[in-house]
Amino acid sequence: MILQGKVFISTVSIHKSVEIRNIFEQLGATVVDFPMTELLAVEQTPAIQKAIWQIEKFQWIIFTSANGVRYFHRLLKEIGKVSKIPSGVKIAAVGVKTALELENNGRKADYSGTKNTAENLVDELLEKESLQNCNILLPLGNLAPDTLHTRLSKIANVTRIDVYKAIKAQVAANDTIERIKNNRYDLVLFTSPSGVDNFADAIGHENINPELRVASIGKVTACAVEQHGLTCLVTSAKSTYEGLADEIVNYYTINK
Repeated sequence: MILQGKVFISTVSIHKSVEIRNIFEQLGATVVDFPMTELLAVEQTPAIQKAIWQIEKFQWIIFTSANGVRYFHRLLKEIGKVSKIPSGVKIAAVGVKTALELENNGRKADYSGTKNTAENLVDELLEKESLQNCNILLPLGNLAPDTLHTRLSKIANVTRIDVYKAIKAQVAANDTIERIKNNRYDLVLFTSPSGVDNFADAIGHENINPELRVASIGKVTACAVEQHGLTCLVTSAKSTYEGLADEIVNYYTINK
């Protein structure tokens, strides 16, 4: 196996650590968990309750992540008016994982972007649909930028609700920090900008150096890596762990 003997440090959230570990261990790698974020449900604010109770008024709901789908449906069930998104409401999804999570919750996306960013999804959607004056709901995480809301608000009535929050994980893995300092690893895996920032805080900004070997999912995460003075050896265009694994396999196939 091409990844036999490789040691990867995974910074994904605790609830996703088993998934990414299984993928890379099947390829022969050893995965060391070093979770940088923890996902939590949000409190039911009046804005969230209003959006859920009036869900039929929205023409579109746009999901940008599988986490958004998961926590939004949890709120649907908790608030209790409906347990599924009504059939009259159209759904757009960013990425394969987001679309699959929708199917797991009983709905297929009416539109799924061919690329893996929210901006590209909107570009494609606008070519196919008129969103002029539509009521659009954006269920997001607390750290999601406001770019999508700002852009869509120019043509539509947009409601943003944060359905989950990502917080910094409590890190006590001193042995992992020593592993990084002593160069006993092959790649650090990043899947989100917040993971990059929290990693820098955890190991100490004085220990960030240009020789740190990094792989990331997506351009946004890669940009966060670069902001810390680092360069990604591998960047996956696909926003999935499988896509990241494929790119890493390709990298080591070329750089044996």
